[in-house]
Formats: sequence, C-alpha cells, structure tokens
Amino acid sequence: MRGWPALPHPTLSRGERVFSRNENMTNDPNENYDDYGKPGLELPALPPVIFGVPVLLGAMVHVLFWRMDIIGGATGVVIGVIMVLLGLWMIYWSWTTMRKHGEHPEPGVSTETLVVTGPFKRTRNPIYSGFLLIAAGAAIALNAMAMLIAVFFGVVALTALVIRREEAYLEQEFGEVYTKYANRTGRWI
Repeated sequence: MRGWPALPHPTLSRGERVFSRNENMTNDPNENYDDYGKPGLELPALPPVIFGVPVLLGAMVHVLFWRMDIIGGATGVVIGVIMVLLGLWMIYWSWTTMRKHGEHPEPGVSTETLVVTGPFKRTRNPIYSGFLLIAAGAAIALNAMAMLIAVFFGVVALTALVIRREEAYLEQEFGEVYTKYANRTGRWI
C-alpha cells in the first residue's frame, strides 16, 4: 500500500472512472491485483532488471573479449560521470514528481493519475531515460564500447517488454487523455 495520500491532478484525474476497491474484479486467477483490488501491470521482470541484463552482458563482453575504446582519458570519464549524474537526477526528479501526485513508479501498482508535469512534460518515460543516461554514461566513463552497444539492446528490451505494455495499460485507463499526451510527448529523452 502507498505510504502517501493520493493527490489527483486537477484536469487529468479520471474522476468518475476511478475504481473502488472491489469494482471490476474478475475471478481470473491470472489477473495481478494490486493493493487496491485493480488489475496491475504484469511484467516478466522489474524494468531495471530487463534493462540491466543486456548492459551487464555488454560489460562482461568488454572485460572478457572485446576492448574497443569510445573516448579515452579524463574527457571520457568527465562526460560519463556527468551523464550518470544527469540520469540519477532525472530518476529522482521523476520519483518526487510522481509522489507529489500520489503515484508510485512500481509498474505493478495501479495508476490513478496521469502525471504530465515535471520531467513527464518532456518525455513519457523519464525514469527509463535516466536508466539510459546512467548506463551510457558508465560505458563512456569506463571506455567500454561493448557496454555502450549493449545499452541499445537494453533500450530495445525495455521498449518491447515494458514500455509498450505500460502504454497499452495507460491508454486503457485514461483513453483519449493519454493518447493526446502520447502524441505530444516523446517516448524517450
């Protein structure tokens, strides 16, 4: 259960479509219900795992088999560290923005409010964009081309296994409001 009160967005909360605890529940044992009795989003694994596995495999390839450079020396380290810090900041900003609206970033928790402020004004997936910045920054700082290439595969896996499911869920929950938001806001940075 959430540890903070819900603060619905004044124009984008579903109003009459907010479900009560037992409303719309089915007897399907395959449904994943969160603490509020609503079906949550089912994913094969948590998003950091889905994104991180290809990146870690790329790091292993770099260490064990293929050591191609990206940007060597202090320049690469500085650029990489800046990217990592930007990624961490983006995740923090996203998390606090969601909390202000009474939402939780866990995909399995039902969404009551479509958050479109803060970093969500620029990208639909600022937390995942933060993952991208952190992983790419780490690859540049470590001068690991294989790891940087693997970031691409992490993005593909995250898009296929998580983001498309989240988008379908949000479109089902918020309908035209989400569609308009998606049309004017990019998926990534």
